[in-house]
Amino acid sequence: IEAISHWFEHLPDLSLFDGKMPVPLTKSALGERWKESLSGGEFSKSFWFTINDECDAIVGIVGIDSVDYIHGDGVLALYFADHVRRKGLGIRASAMLIDIAFGQLRLNRMTSYYRSDNDATRALTGTLGFQVEGKMRRAWFTGGKHHDVLVIGLLASEWAETRANLRKTLKGGPEITLGRAPWSSSEWSDPT
Repeated sequence: IEAISHWFEHLPDLSLFDGKMPVPLTKSALGERWKESLSGGEFSKSFWFTINDECDAIVGIVGIDSVDYIHGDGVLALYFADHVRRKGLGIRASAMLIDIAFGQLRLNRMTSYYRSDNDATRALTGTLGFQVEGKMRRAWFTGGKHHDVLVIGLLASEWAETRANLRKTLKGGPEITLGRAPWSSSEWSDPT
């Protein structure tokens, strides 16, 4: 919370990331809001990870949120500091989370939501194979205006082919590992 709370002070970014947080929160209020998600537990409904750069500074957070073990669904969520956006971290971190969702948690689908004017999220999730499943009209309020929200989904049965194609197309760029080397358990990087 200490490392990321200042990100949530930038209202335009906040309004793209969290439609239920209409105004910036204090550091302590943000910590309280995320308390349950960060506590873990046997049947956690949220799994959040930090993305750290080579100096170990936190530059992003990614998660599988609102996990529904009965129906096999989870919500993909990610947020990156402005200075590291569009550098290949989001696609790799998202792919790793999808691997975890389908391989470890045995979910059947991943869901996500984004404002209709969020072109960066549209491009990223499209590359990951998400399909638009619906639109919630004027469902996200920010800046004195209502925006449409797109509902997107990816099935486990669709991920294997998308994953193979994605590994072929991601050339160069950053390496994402889960855990700290040499103990990391999986990675998403250039496969060559």
